[in-house]
Amino acid sequence: MYKKDYIMKMIEQLSIAVAALLGSKSKNKIEECHQIVNEALYDLTGMSEETLLKLSHKDLISIISGGKEINTEKCFALAEMLKLKADVDKGDTGRSVDLYIKSLNIFIELILAKSSHGHNSYETINEIVGALKKYKIPKESNQLLFRYYEFMGQYDKAEDVLFKMIVTINTGEIVDEGFAFYERLKGKTLVELENGNLPLDEVIESLDAYRNLLNNHT
Repeated sequence: MYKKDYIMKMIEQLSIAVAALLGSKSKNKIEECHQIVNEALYDLTGMSEETLLKLSHKDLISIISGGKEINTEKCFALAEMLKLKADVDKGDTGRSVDLYIKSLNIFIELILAKSSHGHNSYETINEIVGALKKYKIPKESNQLLFRYYEFMGQYDKAEDVLFKMIVTINTGEIVDEGFAFYERLKGKTLVELENGNLPLDEVIESLDAYRNLLNNHT
């Protein structure tokens, strides 16, 4: 049974080992790094690296949870390990980006599900977002990121993701999600909006800018 304390200790030890090996810059050490993380992933999931890459993050959550409600401990461990594997795989951009995206999606799903592990994930999510900054990420990941920022009360960042989606995706679903977002913001207190770096006057201006953006991309 994957208990919280055991998970945290395992991830900490794995992170320290990976950091030490990566820091050596030795090719042999990098290979050792791959082996350590792959073994940890197999012990956790019973799946090879190639299988993990083929499956969607939702499939991984379902399989690792036994098809029932989310096993937050095991999913948190999986997200952490996928992120570590992505760190090790930075020489292979496509593989690394794929791993980062799966890790990001799982972390956000756990936070939106109000998992007790959520507070351990914020810094890691920021690291992953930074690592993915130069790359195009899937619609599903952008939607999760949008919902995550709103959930966290970071309304300015949620809006940034929304505008990015309108420019790059612009489906009816995204459009409706944007209008619903601004309606929810109108129901927030002035303090909540200020803390979210999107005060009421900017919400009103942003809604107008959103409409104009839609007109220019339809």
